[in-house]
Amino acid sequence: MTIRHTEDQRFGTSARADAAKTGARPWLNRLLASKRGNVLPILAASILPMAAMVGGAIDMSRAYMVKSRIQHACDAGVLAGRRAMAQSTYTTAAEAQAEAFFDVNYQEGYNDTTGVSFETENPTGSSKITGSASADMPTAIMGMFGYDTLNISVTCEAELNLTNTDVTFVLDVTGSMAETLTNSDGTSAVKLTSLQEAVMSFYDTMATAAAGSDARIRYSFVPYSSNVNVGELLYDANPAWLVGGTAGDSWTYRSRATFWQDCEIFGGTQAVTCPSRPHSTFSGGTNTTSSACTTWGRAASTTNTVNGVTTETTYDRFSWAGRNDRWSFSGSAQCLRIRTRRITPNHLQPANSSVARVAYARGPVTYPTFDYVRSIKAANPAVFTPTEVNGSTSRWDGCIEERDTVAATNFASTRNGITADDTLDAHDLNIDDAPTDTATKWRPFWREVYYRSTNSSSLISLGNTACPGKAKLLAEMTRQQVYDYVYGLVAVGGTYHDVGLIWGARLASPQGLFQSVVNEVPNNPGAVSRHMVFMTDGQLAPSWSSASIYGIEQDDRRIVGASGSSRDQLSRHRSRYLAVCQAIKSKGIRLWVIAFGTELTEDMETCASSGSSFTAENADELNSAFENIAKNIAELRLTQ
Repeated sequence: MTIRHTEDQRFGTSARADAAKTGARPWLNRLLASKRGNVLPILAASILPMAAMVGGAIDMSRAYMVKSRIQHACDAGVLAGRRAMAQSTYTTAAEAQAEAFFDVNYQEGYNDTTGVSFETENPTGSSKITGSASADMPTAIMGMFGYDTLNISVTCEAELNLTNTDVTFVLDVTGSMAETLTNSDGTSAVKLTSLQEAVMSFYDTMATAAAGSDARIRYSFVPYSSNVNVGELLYDANPAWLVGGTAGDSWTYRSRATFWQDCEIFGGTQAVTCPSRPHSTFSGGTNTTSSACTTWGRAASTTNTVNGVTTETTYDRFSWAGRNDRWSFSGSAQCLRIRTRRITPNHLQPANSSVARVAYARGPVTYPTFDYVRSIKAANPAVFTPTEVNGSTSRWDGCIEERDTVAATNFASTRNGITADDTLDAHDLNIDDAPTDTATKWRPFWREVYYRSTNSSSLISLGNTACPGKAKLLAEMTRQQVYDYVYGLVAVGGTYHDVGLIWGARLASPQGLFQSVVNEVPNNPGAVSRHMVFMTDGQLAPSWSSASIYGIEQDDRRIVGASGSSRDQLSRHRSRYLAVCQAIKSKGIRLWVIAFGTELTEDMETCASSGSSFTAENADELNSAFENIAKNIAELRLTQ
């Protein structure tokens, strides 16, 4: 193989001449002009810029990781601090909580950082917690360019942001709320007082969250025991919703009838006290025969009405010739008969009565209710108590007997309403529909007329005819108004969860009796969130013999039916209660449940919306439960 060296054909004689001239130039100029062998110098010159670029990318990546981590920790800290903030005061305990959450989420030494700091504050007049955090990170490569450390700083902010909110409190004010519980520090507190304080904490938390916004917050209240006090709300809405809202209305109560009894002498004009048999002859009157005495003594009854007062008079033979045995001999003698008078609508002593004795008969008694219902207004007079003989009066305080119901065993919430054994005949559980007839109207609870027996002293005690404080419709309320309301509540009566919840539902329902109030448009374009806070200190415990919203169950049998017994009560009220809970939630109302000093049962958790049940063993825990609910309602969130 022959190797031949050839010249570049592009160079002729002139090219060789130019090359000769070039050799005369300085070496550096030749190097600069040379197009051969210059890669290495260029590479050497670019090492430093390339190192800066790569090193910067590495250190910036590390810085980004640090900033992301410290931002997350800062956010967690202010959220924890705001959640722990007591109403509008940022306490040292809340500040410590914020720092603890920051420390958990960011530890000094992460990516070799040092000088980590975290500070929080509550700006005056706001519901915010603001924070700032920083750390120094040593660089890995950029130090050779004069950047030994990078200072990384972030800011964060959390507050309670409140939308338009309606809150209905359904509060157990039964007799057990007068008991005391021991707090963790050994002090004791009355349960009702603890509830009152907790409601005020709730109010303060909500007010703080709403500060500086145009959010509308409204509250309604339904204190309950074995009854609810909603009479004035119904009367103001429409008196015709009540049995007694229209002239001539009457209602039948398990009560006693009062009968005035004395004796009359045949041929005489003055009544006398009926003597014991046998007895001596009275002065006055005209003697008559035995047969005539029998006829007169068994005269037909009479009824007479004057100015709305009806007197029913009946007669019975008492004695002839003072005898107590057979009236068998002939002749004439003094004749006495018993006169019994029943006067309605009141049982005041008849003007010409000798008041020999007053007799009572227990059973269903019908009383006119128009004037009694009107007496709920102070401008209208009280009415004579129809069971009493001393002229005492009574005034309706607002508790009710429920609408007609069904003695069913199974209740369920459906799209069409709450069913009772697959029917819609349980009007007492109908949340939304207004009354149309007697069966669907509410009746006044007349606590002074409920009697258990014919004994004159067996009026059912007021503790067993409980009537709690008045319910209140949704309204914007000042702190003083809420304070005055809750501190006016008293503890009395038994535990009927279904009663409290059905009326909580009626006051809160956008489709119900008070929808004009519920659906009142706020002065801002925001939507309205609806909540119900149901607090109880005990388990469901209906009474067999007390007078409740369902009458006296042992006599009226509205829940258990004619063949039922006291053993059937609890399960039926329980089924009602759970059906009402479901109906409330189906209306888009978030249902919060608090068990105070009692077990949080499976039923209570079922009743509550998801993640909305609490248990509180003492006053401190109750206060925390109410505050936590308020904070959840107010939607604690990051704002920066």
